[in-house]
Amino acid sequence: MKHNAKVVIISSFKELLNKKSIDKLTVKAVCEHCSVNRQTFYNHFTDIMDVFKFIFFEELSIEIAQNRTFETWSGGFLATMNYLKKNSKMILHVHNSSYWQEFNIYFTSFSRRLLEVVVDECVEKTAVKLNDKDYKFIVNFYRHVFNGLIIDWVSEGMEEEPEIILEKLLIMITGSIPRSVAAFVKEEKKNNQFK
Repeated sequence: MKHNAKVVIISSFKELLNKKSIDKLTVKAVCEHCSVNRQTFYNHFTDIMDVFKFIFFEELSIEIAQNRTFETWSGGFLATMNYLKKNSKMILHVHNSSYWQEFNIYFTSFSRRLLEVVVDECVEKTAVKLNDKDYKFIVNFYRHVFNGLIIDWVSEGMEEEPEIILEKLLIMITGSIPRSVAAFVKEEKKNNQFK
């Protein structure tokens, strides 16, 4: 059982979270549900939210593994939304809980890392040098756009199909990441001429 304990804990946690709010889940309840002791739980996770973050990161990373590039970011966005929709009961049980703020911070960090990869690749492809301040601004701008769309969608019950949201997003921003990088580089060069 020891080498499978983590898998059993995760499976039990997901089953319970599909039935009720994460606020109502306890380590004790998860342990009783999967017949492991508390120490076994704590050998793998620090608390209930740690289990959720682990599941979210592991499963979503698999879903978007092939879509972490500038050329395929839209596939990653769609995969993220499809993952959320497929796991909507769990997601809504976290969204409507006291843990939502903690998850939101975690999701923000997760999406920032993904967008950094996209912007890095765009900078590399355009063979430009972008200063750190502008780089962070571009990453944060698109992170706010993506996170805002996803959080609003979750808050509204995830009713609209992910493909429709992606289609609208593409209308709004197609080509805008490279355009942003080029515009910031051009502006920096212009400002450096006057120094």
